[in-house]
Amino acid sequence: MDIQYLVKLKENIKIGLDKSRGVSEVEIQRVEAKFNINFPQAYKEFLYLAGEYPGALLILDTCNLADISHDEHQKMMWEEIERSGIKFERPFWLFAQSEDCEQFWFFYLDEQTDDPNVYAFEYANDWVSTHIRDFKMTFSDLILRQIDVAIEDAKYS
Repeated sequence: MDIQYLVKLKENIKIGLDKSRGVSEVEIQRVEAKFNINFPQAYKEFLYLAGEYPGALLILDTCNLADISHDEHQKMMWEEIERSGIKFERPFWLFAQSEDCEQFWFFYLDEQTDDPNVYAFEYANDWVSTHIRDFKMTFSDLILRQIDVAIEDAKYS
């Protein structure tokens, strides 16, 4: 796969003692076909480089493609969305989750860009209700920031 957005991830597959592991292009295509969607290029690059295991990158509890595309995981996500009362009017993809989908990071699939903006479905300040927060950055910006954090953390490990 040609890497355009996440060159820094490709160059930092191993940070400290942790090494990221990706998934094949065939596996990415299989998940796209299963859900009848097309992932943006920046996310495909992430999956190819770190979609099985993100190594030292701190990306919630899981961002593993096999886990987040599993039917039980999808069911859990929709149950949590229903419980929250938040209505998703646009198609989206959860790319990382925590606490059985009580919190997750996602991007909208209809942005018509290879590097979409990212959002969080998370607890509000009252720690009871849930809201959506705009990270005000693209997917690649988020991953690049996580690489910088991991490199800095590795200095102290």
